[in-house]
Amino acid sequence: MKSPIHAVVLAAGKGTRLGYPKAALVVQDQWMLPVLMKALRLGGATRITLVLSKESQQAIQNLGETGADALILNPSPEDGRMSSVFLGIQSTQSEEALLIHPCDIPLLSPDVLLKMRRAWQREPNPQELFVRPVTSAGRGGHPLLIGADLVPKLQALPAGQNLRDFMRQHSERILNVTIPRDPGPFLDVNTPEQLQLLETLLHPDSCSPS
Repeated sequence: MKSPIHAVVLAAGKGTRLGYPKAALVVQDQWMLPVLMKALRLGGATRITLVLSKESQQAIQNLGETGADALILNPSPEDGRMSSVFLGIQSTQSEEALLIHPCDIPLLSPDVLLKMRRAWQREPNPQELFVRPVTSAGRGGHPLLIGADLVPKLQALPAGQNLRDFMRQHSERILNVTIPRDPGPFLDVNTPEQLQLLETLLHPDSCSPS
């Protein structure tokens, strides 16, 4: 039986270095937020919560439907990414695994998620594990899949700690899934230069999930 997965997409960032909120990121004339939502669905997310700030909500208000099931506004995005994580996971049900993904890593493919899920579900106790994609050299990427048994522990994480701290505390529960020849989980966009570089690596139709 497939485990339900609640995906939380973090999109409350101001995008100071990029020049506009990352929720409005456009790659090759295509708004990437709904593309990312489609990839999450095809990869197995059973519902999606999108966390925005007031500023990022205003930036996308005329761009169309996001494709999320629920939208949450972070009133204090300046408190950092974990403030959005905590808001996004409040509605996670006890039987749901959690998938956390930042919107500034837009080229996530459904195949990556499917590979992560297959590896996860082969484990004897999947709900006690973190799952993350890694490069062949072992560099970690996104998204982060968190088994249902770990979600309450994440919700109880002390102030000032982040996901990296949480994973370090439970390092024996990390399942790394090697993703060769797909840079998508490892390419983030923080500056115009990074966006330009990302666009030069793509074919015209490569933004759409397969």
